[in-house]
Amino acid sequence: MAFQITNEWLIDIPQDFEHRVEEGKLVFWQTGITVIAVVFRLPETTGKIELLNQIQKKMPEDILETFVSTRGEIVALGYSQIQPSPEGKKRLSLYTFTASDTSCLQVAYYLDDPKDLDWAKSLWEGIIFIPQE
Repeated sequence: MAFQITNEWLIDIPQDFEHRVEEGKLVFWQTGITVIAVVFRLPETTGKIELLNQIQKKMPEDILETFVSTRGEIVALGYSQIQPSPEGKKRLSLYTFTASDTSCLQVAYYLDDPKDLDWAKSLWEGIIFIPQE
């Protein structure tokens, strides 16, 4: 189901996910998977490539993999990392930043089962950007 986050950004998330807004972030979840999305405007003095370069410089040292993508008007950067969960378990996380000339969609995927990483990457790659005039 394509879920419209803003006028510019849509995410195609399966219908069996619950969702809510929490502290300005859109949260999707089902057993074993949590997806958190937030959009922010790019500063007028910062371009999308510059933004991703700044994010890349601040990435943690313990990342497992880095992913880079360009599609039409958008560019994207992502990385995977092991994170402790609130219950003390370890979860695989995928953090992604997909930027247009005007905004950036930041999405975090928290996965109890590492086998879900390919699913999370395909969800990220399927993000839809609709340019505003």
